[in-house]
Amino acid sequence: MPASPQIAARFRAFWLYSLLIIGSAVFMWPFLWMGTASVKVERELFSEDAGLIPQSPAIPSVSPFLERRTHAGFKHPQLAEQQPRLEATLRDRGLVWPEGIDADAARAELARGLFHRLARLAPESWWALPPDDLAAKLNGLLTPAMIETERAGILRGVVLGKLILLSYDLQENVAIAPDAVASAWTLGGDANAHFGTDPAAKTQGSLLAYDFSKGDHATLTTTMQAGFPLDRLHRIQLFVRPDDSWHALECTVEMNGHRYRAERASTLYDTGWLSLSWQLPGPDDLTNQQKTWTLLREVDPSATESLGAAPESAPGRIKLTLELRRRGFIGAWWAKITRNYHTVLEYIPFGRYVATSLFLVILQVVGTIFSCSLVAYSFSRLRWPGRGACFMIMLGTMMLPGQVTMIPYFLIIRDLGWYNTLYPLWVPSLFANAFFVFLLCQFMRGIPRDLEDAARIDGCGVLRIYWHVMMPLLRPSLAAIGIFTFMGVWNDFMGPLIYLQDQRLYPLSLGLYALNVQNVQGSNSMGMMMAGSLLMTLPVVAIFFFAQRYFIKGITMTGMKG
Repeated sequence: MPASPQIAARFRAFWLYSLLIIGSAVFMWPFLWMGTASVKVERELFSEDAGLIPQSPAIPSVSPFLERRTHAGFKHPQLAEQQPRLEATLRDRGLVWPEGIDADAARAELARGLFHRLARLAPESWWALPPDDLAAKLNGLLTPAMIETERAGILRGVVLGKLILLSYDLQENVAIAPDAVASAWTLGGDANAHFGTDPAAKTQGSLLAYDFSKGDHATLTTTMQAGFPLDRLHRIQLFVRPDDSWHALECTVEMNGHRYRAERASTLYDTGWLSLSWQLPGPDDLTNQQKTWTLLREVDPSATESLGAAPESAPGRIKLTLELRRRGFIGAWWAKITRNYHTVLEYIPFGRYVATSLFLVILQVVGTIFSCSLVAYSFSRLRWPGRGACFMIMLGTMMLPGQVTMIPYFLIIRDLGWYNTLYPLWVPSLFANAFFVFLLCQFMRGIPRDLEDAARIDGCGVLRIYWHVMMPLLRPSLAAIGIFTFMGVWNDFMGPLIYLQDQRLYPLSLGLYALNVQNVQGSNSMGMMMAGSLLMTLPVVAIFFFAQRYFIKGITMTGMKG
């Protein structure tokens, strides 16, 4: 019995929507990966088991602590038999753990991590050996560096390092040396905090242990003497090894009878050493260099009086107060999601780059629309000698790749004196684009000549017919050309890279390249690149989404024949 038309229609609709959903998921996957990568830290992006979903912040109430999620998903048939043997080997080596860490649990976690690494190094033939022989082989692969690397991967703790005062005269004053950290800071707050020892960082600073079970903040205060006049103070720099807790670290500075507070809190993210810098507003804020510091804003004097004690006013004396404040689940997740975006928006002149890109987009879109429509009008509606030959020559320019004309065009720009200006990036739009001219010609040839004749009878000249008759009818095609032009200009990288040298003139596409050269901590950051790329992609997606009706209509109507 043949299927009813309704069942066939439903079956067809089911398959069509299924294909649309599958296709959307496939094409959306890179965008989704870019979005999730923009909130990850470096170790999440480059780990072997990196997934789509970012790792949840640990948010410990006690530090130091063990990170048990690193090797939680690792499984191996020999793990249960070899892990106790590795634990015994580690016990014989006499590893020292920070105060508050369960040594047995730490050895078990470390043995699991070491076996995970050794399983990738051991030859396949070893796994057929008896357990004792296999253990001897694996122990032979162990090195002190391997043990310390895995130990650092599971042990989390805040280590405060040296504190440096920098002047505008390039003077560097080590206010607190690494071996004097514990004695230089005074601890306070309602949380329990004290300094301990981390054997892995004993030459770089002191371990800061804290317990938030009875309070939500701990304070660290120190007073130091600057080796230069305070009006020449450029930057306060503190080296910290965070514990990946995503707790907040707020900074307050007192000097010359004034109190200053950092305009935003630092975050204890990841486990690598960070250089936290604070400085007062100054000439650096007017430059386009990467802003690797946090600005100190003066606290309102009335608010200062309400705090009780007067700010430090002794000559050459600086009082620095750090407040380690606990973050909850929502606060930690918000800090993780927004960290890379804050870095992109604050540490580079993002607003200037966006303004330059918008300036170029407006000029190029307007120039392209008017030049292409005017040239297309002359080719499709006007009769003049050599029109066909000139049209073929114009279409022939589409066969010349940009790599061929790049050097001659650069030489012309240089001779005109336009190098390191924005002129090479928008003036060519005034000379029309062959592809867009071709599209508009196809559309104009489908417009009835009766409209043109009627306008001519009413007294319209060539330009008035172009402006009052043709341009309103060209709106769908012009919208499509505008979208094409916007996407090309907004994403253009090679043009600014070739013709611009002054960073003040960079558009967003080239300005984000600075994040790929060196991030604020001195190493490449894929997370910040993904955050910047996502911010740059959003306008293109939004324009295409809201203007897709004009885009599709403009493309389809350019193939009409008169």
